[in-house]
Amino acid sequence: MLSLPESIECAIRELLKTMPARQWVSEAQALSRRYRGKREILPSSFARGEEQALAYLAQIFPATYAQLYGAMAATKAQAPDWQPFSLLDLGSGPGTALWAAVEQWPSLTKLEAWEREASFITIGKKLAQAAEQAAVRNCSWQKLDLRRRLPRIGQTYDLVIIGHVLNELPEVDQARVVDYAWEHCSGVLLLVEPGTSAAFPAIKRTRERLLALGAHTLAPCPHDNSCPLVDDWCHFPQRLQRPKFQRRAKEAISQWEDCKFSYAAMARFAPAHAPWARIIRAPQVTKAYAEAQLCTAAGVVRQRADKKDREAFRRLKKLAWGEVVAG
Repeated sequence: MLSLPESIECAIRELLKTMPARQWVSEAQALSRRYRGKREILPSSFARGEEQALAYLAQIFPATYAQLYGAMAATKAQAPDWQPFSLLDLGSGPGTALWAAVEQWPSLTKLEAWEREASFITIGKKLAQAAEQAAVRNCSWQKLDLRRRLPRIGQTYDLVIIGHVLNELPEVDQARVVDYAWEHCSGVLLLVEPGTSAAFPAIKRTRERLLALGAHTLAPCPHDNSCPLVDDWCHFPQRLQRPKFQRRAKEAISQWEDCKFSYAAMARFAPAHAPWARIIRAPQVTKAYAEAQLCTAAGVVRQRADKKDREAFRRLKKLAWGEVVAG
């Protein structure tokens, strides 16, 4: 179970006090409807202006943080000795990925956030001042639209993040932004999207593009082959303890939610120990058997054990969705 760091939660509560609660709750629910709506026509922005930016903090920030954190934790598990020092966050919003990244990699000292919405930059800077980590407080922010021509810079970054961005870009812009990100990445390029059937194709397509450019897959795939899934999508859960303001925004009774995400961690280096497989669905357990679905270099494999085979049944029953399995 993951909770927002106390410093973030307190900072968001203080910012929400600047608007009547009834107003930010209404704005948050309207924002949620836009996020869940059809996306045949891509909007210029899902959240514009200070009121919608505050609504984003209440409604969407916690789950997005959980999704990014889950993807980063899985990435770190496959490269435990890798210590990045610089980070570029493309399409940063209010800086959600910055907070998650410094939790996973305290070695980070130089952070840059590129975001097109001025209201998100303003909110992001205010949030950052509550951070315990100097790297977040000292983050360099730049107002920049990824749909436009990207700046020429003569530097690379150990870690580049594109979180909740690809699915909001036309396909031609997705390729251009990813190529730019890879060109300026000296370590790991992390792609994260909501764990939906609509968002996954962008992750799948982008991973294929990066493999063609010579990238190595750190996670979630235990191989550098093409994705074996057909008419299906790869996604994983990160359980989140909902803060009170999010429960109010969602009018939710449950104190927790499973935040589903799809991701690809692509690196300039190969993992030291590639696992044999990863569990890509919650194992199914009945009174008669246990079954797990695994992604391997040989494709998708199903392992099943009858309850009569106690050892095998117990082993499969204990497996968790997203867990790696050694050979």
